[in-house]
Amino acid sequence: MELKKQLRMTLDFMVSVNEITDESLRQYYRPFINYEELVGDVELWTNIGRQVRLQRVLLEDDEALRRFLTYVVVNEVDSSLDSRLGEVFSVSGECIEEEIFEPVFSCLGEEDARYFREVSQDGALWENVEVLSRSFVVSWTSASLEELRAVAIGSPEDVAA
Repeated sequence: MELKKQLRMTLDFMVSVNEITDESLRQYYRPFINYEELVGDVELWTNIGRQVRLQRVLLEDDEALRRFLTYVVVNEVDSSLDSRLGEVFSVSGECIEEEIFEPVFSCLGEEDARYFREVSQDGALWENVEVLSRSFVVSWTSASLEELRAVAIGSPEDVAA
């Protein structure tokens, strides 16, 4: 005998977007042993400035923001590269960040857009948007089982997969 049941679950999340500011970054880096070196690193702060501009443009692009929020929430549930949940929502794969951000790059200044496209081609986008990614904080707010119902009862030969 085989029994199949269908479950419908609802998962609710709150995503807070923290504005990237000099003060918030200094606060983040303060506990690091090499704090003085980090806050004095011109290249690091130039990159962070790019991420600030990228965050602003992302927040103005409804479609890209929707995909990015879906991506960060799916990653909260299952961060594996071959996540079935990510596949269902079209936010999985090795280059998904590049795919999500590509249309947003076009809204940046020429130098910023070129920089992000180059690091994307080099496979280093994640490392260069880490501050931006960290600015999206996901919290589970609730989860519930909405429905549980039998969809098939019978012998294994009678129940199609």
